[in-house]
Amino acid sequence: MASLIEGYEYDIFISYRQKDNKYDGWVTEFVKNLQRELDATFKEDISIYFDENPYDGLLEIHNVDKSLESKLKSVVFIPVISQTYCDPKSFAWQNEFVAFNKTAGEDQYGRDIKLPNGNVCSRIVPVKIHDLDPTDTELVEKELGCRLRSIDFIFSSAGVNRPLTPYDNPDKNLNRTYYRDQINKVANAVKEIIYGLHPNEKKRITKSYQTRAQAGFGDETTRPVKINSERSKWLSGRIIAPVAIGLLAILAIVFIIPKLLPGAGKNIPSGETINKSIAVMPVSNFTGDPGMGWIADMIQSDLTGQLQGISNLIVRPKQTTLQFRNSEETVQEIARKLSVNSLVETSIKGTEDELQVEIMVLEAFPEEKYLYRSSFTRSFTELANIYSELVNRILKEMDVKPTDEEEETLAARIVNPQVRKACARGAYYMNQLTLEGFDKGVKYYEEAIAIDPADPEPYIGLALGYGSAGHGAGLASLEMAKAYALKAIELDPEELHPNLADAHVVLAETYLYHDYDFLKAEHHLKRAIDLNPNSAPAHYTYGWYLALSNLVDEAADEMKKAMQIDPLAPICPGYLAWMLQWFGRYEEAIGYAEEALEVNPNYPMAYYVLGMVYAELGRYEEAIDTLKKIYSPTSGFASGLGVAYALSGQTDGALEIAAEMEAQNMRWHTWGLADIYAALGDKDKAIYWLEEAYKLRHDFIPWVRNNPYYNILADDSRFRNLVDSLNLPEITEL
Repeated sequence: MASLIEGYEYDIFISYRQKDNKYDGWVTEFVKNLQRELDATFKEDISIYFDENPYDGLLEIHNVDKSLESKLKSVVFIPVISQTYCDPKSFAWQNEFVAFNKTAGEDQYGRDIKLPNGNVCSRIVPVKIHDLDPTDTELVEKELGCRLRSIDFIFSSAGVNRPLTPYDNPDKNLNRTYYRDQINKVANAVKEIIYGLHPNEKKRITKSYQTRAQAGFGDETTRPVKINSERSKWLSGRIIAPVAIGLLAILAIVFIIPKLLPGAGKNIPSGETINKSIAVMPVSNFTGDPGMGWIADMIQSDLTGQLQGISNLIVRPKQTTLQFRNSEETVQEIARKLSVNSLVETSIKGTEDELQVEIMVLEAFPEEKYLYRSSFTRSFTELANIYSELVNRILKEMDVKPTDEEEETLAARIVNPQVRKACARGAYYMNQLTLEGFDKGVKYYEEAIAIDPADPEPYIGLALGYGSAGHGAGLASLEMAKAYALKAIELDPEELHPNLADAHVVLAETYLYHDYDFLKAEHHLKRAIDLNPNSAPAHYTYGWYLALSNLVDEAADEMKKAMQIDPLAPICPGYLAWMLQWFGRYEEAIGYAEEALEVNPNYPMAYYVLGMVYAELGRYEEAIDTLKKIYSPTSGFASGLGVAYALSGQTDGALEIAAEMEAQNMRWHTWGLADIYAALGDKDKAIYWLEEAYKLRHDFIPWVRNNPYYNILADDSRFRNLVDSLNLPEITEL
């Protein structure tokens, strides 16, 4: 019986390893059940090629039956993917799966077909009967050129990984799947493909039965993409090594690890999605060369950076998406966790000189579907200048309208590919968060400056690198970060670079936390938000700035914007909780601290805030127990336990903590020691440590009049002199 589609031998080709049919005839039963389901789905008869040949061996000892070539001329190919199927030496893999993938891509319709409803789906519909080893998944994905999306027939429980049968109780299956439902999904996927190609236009399908988890595995027909066709002495790298060592030590101990590794715990609480919101997912590197990982990283950074400059679109930060690299979760599961409605998935194959790039924009809700899909081959040097067209196409398909200024910015920027290459490598190595990686990153950025000293991009990268330790960074590294940021802004007076907002954030943080120049801090924060409304650090730092004037509600609004932009970064609710704790809004502080713990159950800032609130409320036992969980003499939150002891009347315990902190001789501890002695009522020692903190340009000094523990110092002339010397913004009475 011939296929319904002219020119094809069969409607469906079933590919499997005989090993998966020997034990209980699972594949044979699957085919019989699928045939029954197809009979109930189609008015016409559907032809299936299924070879029950009991032989299955290695490629080296088989002569391929030439008749197989005609049988592979099928509309739909269903590989039964198992723990044994992913074997490059097997007959099924090489002569069926690989062969169909190649021939389908070359026939009249192509492997991937565009349906009348606008969706694109693949003619390969994988059925998976085992959870696979990572190497097997990688093998399949490399052949397909994208992530493996399958209809799963897997029964999973403790220590069990086997094919699902019609008799399994879904309540005992961790996947909660019904065999009959999965069979129905396969039949509907086949119907969508065959009726999408049906010669009778009245039968052309307009409703999508497939989720995106079953649809689309490869390249659509190529769509044309237009191609837009001496350092100063203060930039010397002589202090790189000592600065980098200090920078990375602080980075690891205090703030950067929780900032760059969000989402270590639960999902965001609400699970709600936001319209006109998108996440650019980590780019899959199918080149087979791990050394080309910097190109994958660059593509994700570039697309994210350009999209973040669009004011009518919420874009998740790149770091937040990294936890989903190689994730086997569905599009809807990932989108729900990121609280977005759309995802960008990209993959690369080939070489630097001939990159095959596939980009897909997927709408996750109410049902999964493609908004845009394109594949093209370009050299790396050509790739650097095509992003504006890709971004414009993404915006168009999402129905997002950029402002006139944003359109001009997208169109105007031309990139030097060699500079971009050096900068991409610099960012790739710096993001490894190792001393060796930092040193390599600096060298690549310096190489970019040597290529074009007038390009702002390497200066932005170096500003971020030296300033990335945030609170607790050494003053020498912060001065370098400031110098690089100022140079980047000087070199880009028209503000065309998509990441220039990062330079403004670096400057704002330096002026706010260390130079105590509040007018400049405000200017650069506002400019950063104008250039990149999707910068979470710009919003939460602006919140801290507003708190200087007791504008608590306005500050909270800015920090909530940061939470909306980056819902899987615990630092956003953590900062809001900390700020509210300072201003005595304890119930709200508890709520946001708990929200941070839902994102990351081990987040120390959240435990610190909870402990301080409990102590303020007189719940001393809870406070001490909570703060003991995060105590270490070198921790940035060590003072919390000392304050709790002091407020509970346990003076010896507070003094012991203070002594341990003093022994560390850490700049960061000066403020915390002032906290402990103020809580003990020792004004002289509190003032002494505050003056030390001021001399060392401690980050928290600007909020000296907002800290509730220093209320006892308000009438002390030494305290008033310190406050007056700061020239703080005018305060608003609460």
